[in-house]
Amino acid sequence: MKHTSQARYPAPADVVIKMFCDADFHKRKLEKLGIRYEILAEEKSGDQFRLKAERAVPVQASGIVKKIMPATTQVVNDERWNLSDKSGSVLVETKGVPLDMSCTAQMRDEGDECVIDYHWEIKARIPLGGGALEKFVVKDMAKGEAEELAVGISFLDEYR
Repeated sequence: MKHTSQARYPAPADVVIKMFCDADFHKRKLEKLGIRYEILAEEKSGDQFRLKAERAVPVQASGIVKKIMPATTQVVNDERWNLSDKSGSVLVETKGVPLDMSCTAQMRDEGDECVIDYHWEIKARIPLGGGALEKFVVKDMAKGEAEELAVGISFLDEYR
């Protein structure tokens, strides 16, 4: 299943990419969201930034998805950003869940804002219930996007 979303930050893309390429921003964001996490890899070299983190994600599924998903799953995000062209990618591993997820992202200026376009590919690795699982994941991601954006915006002034 393909899924697209956008995030809008009230700052130029140069400011937002600077924030996204700072490991401390990601750590503080997760802490402010109340998410327990462990950093597995952290790299910054030239224009390249990478942060790989594992976190516990509570799942409130119902119906057929409840039979596939545990109440809490361990999720590993391998996030990479390129400072010069303001592009990114995320590879997501959901431990114990038959799911492949990846995303590409591109930042751009639009007026006084930075717009980030996210293009997700979500694929369940099961024939029965796979479509329901993919739809659940998209819906669940959408619920957290607004809160994550608000937390990100709260840190912007530190990067101006």
